[in-house]
Amino acid sequence: MALQETNQHQTDRDARGIRVCLLTLYLSESLGARQLCSILKARGHDCSLVFFKEFRWGEFRHITPREEELLLGLLRDIRPDLVGLSLTSSLVADVALDLADKIRRTLDVPVILGGAHPSVAPEECLEHADIVCIGEGDGAIADLAEALAAGRGYHDIPNLWTKANGEIHRNDVRSLSDSLDSLPFASYGERDSYVIEYDRLEQADPATRIPMYHTYASRMACPFKCAFCAGVWFRQELYAGKGPVRRYRSVANILAEVKQARARNPNIEVVQFWDEIFAVRPPQGWLDEFCERFPKEIGLPYAIWSHPSLINGRRVAQLRNAGLKSVVLGIESGSERVRREIINRGESNKTVLRAAQTLHQHGVTVGYDFILDIPWLAEENCRGTFELIMQLPRPLNAGLHSLSFLPRTAITSRALAEGLIQPGQVAGADRALSERFESFLWKYRLHARDRSGAFWHSLIYLATTPLLSRPALWNLYRLRHLLRLHPQPLVMAAEAARLRKATGQLRLWQALSVAYPSLAGFFARHPTVGRFVNSTVRALGRVALRVAKLARRQAGPPG
Repeated sequence: MALQETNQHQTDRDARGIRVCLLTLYLSESLGARQLCSILKARGHDCSLVFFKEFRWGEFRHITPREEELLLGLLRDIRPDLVGLSLTSSLVADVALDLADKIRRTLDVPVILGGAHPSVAPEECLEHADIVCIGEGDGAIADLAEALAAGRGYHDIPNLWTKANGEIHRNDVRSLSDSLDSLPFASYGERDSYVIEYDRLEQADPATRIPMYHTYASRMACPFKCAFCAGVWFRQELYAGKGPVRRYRSVANILAEVKQARARNPNIEVVQFWDEIFAVRPPQGWLDEFCERFPKEIGLPYAIWSHPSLINGRRVAQLRNAGLKSVVLGIESGSERVRREIINRGESNKTVLRAAQTLHQHGVTVGYDFILDIPWLAEENCRGTFELIMQLPRPLNAGLHSLSFLPRTAITSRALAEGLIQPGQVAGADRALSERFESFLWKYRLHARDRSGAFWHSLIYLATTPLLSRPALWNLYRLRHLLRLHPQPLVMAAEAARLRKATGQLRLWQALSVAYPSLAGFFARHPTVGRFVNSTVRALGRVALRVAKLARRQAGPPG
């Protein structure tokens, strides 16, 4: 067995090292855990990576009892001296903390939690772990492993919070290293990697199964101060006085990593940079060097995140010539007032549209992120978002998100102060886990009797799909006073468009169950009637598609 071979290898490890197992939850990319694994190995320790569950939009899967059993069994086989759990999102904090409790009850080894949520909520996490790492853990994990290997205490290690005899040891973060090139490349395709998903355990690295390679060019380089982002707190408070927060890897270092990855996996077709904003205020000459060397030495397309205010013709042309394939722009709201007063973003819609048109003209695929259920100026937010989307070049890809009130963010502090949310609602703790990640919000709004929300979310989603022509969408918009009172037909259309995008089929019957659950239940109890109506609905659906196609042809090419 491969696992037995790995255990034999671990038994033969350097006597000075320890055995570490790092877990990721709902994020197999997890660049942080991958890099920590490489750091530990470079220091002579054994380190296994376990990718526990994967996240896919629209297909959220809960942890099953069988998957928990497989994880705990694997940990018993590995026999680690330290277990680490990377928690990158506060939205799954309750799941991760429950998992940490079960690991501690099963194994008599220290458990450390690290990542974004432990950094912003260390006291909470320390109730479920022996150690919490706040901020960047590159040096802390190495110091902790050395202390455990030597049998020394670890309560005074910078970046680590620990509890002993009822006392919490709150160590300050260390100064930031300005030499990212000194770090080993993130683990990729290693034999001691495991994936647990669909009630199965496999010895594999899931990242090597897809044609996309994930990496980063910088750390904490984003200069913006969006009210919903905890990155502002990291940059301005946690690391205040600890050195420059914006740090870049050298182009040569990035290229060397990608070349190594391609040698391990020749099937890589695209590189995804995980920087919050790619190449924002880089060192002098960095961007020119990247755009010159990346196409020559790598020759693959790449994808990035960016900001509308950074998009201009010269920059896009330069990045496009270097292989830029796609960009995601965080717009958040189509209302300038909402962006300015609520989100703390100052760019105008003119800037957004100019950026979109520039990218479109250069053949770059663009994705746009919007937040639909902002509780302040809710009507203006939705109306502005619809009107802006209707002006964006088609085809377009849009992520429609729910506002997450995350710890240590300005928008959460404001909502708590104004009584819009209670402490128990932070990070969506009062909502079902699947709903926290759901982009298709109309069904939740409808079930909550929020008819206005159901109308707007359905209409905005339809505006991002090719199902209806823009003239037809404007007509629906003009009927908003009626449809806000009776949004079910629009909800059904949005659900049908979503299902068609996901499956390639227009499943009107399934869409009916979302808009009219009672009616769908009646048909389920009377299958003969249900089959007749199903056939009729499908026939009407085909007619509707033909009419929609004819309307699009008559309206001419999309704007």
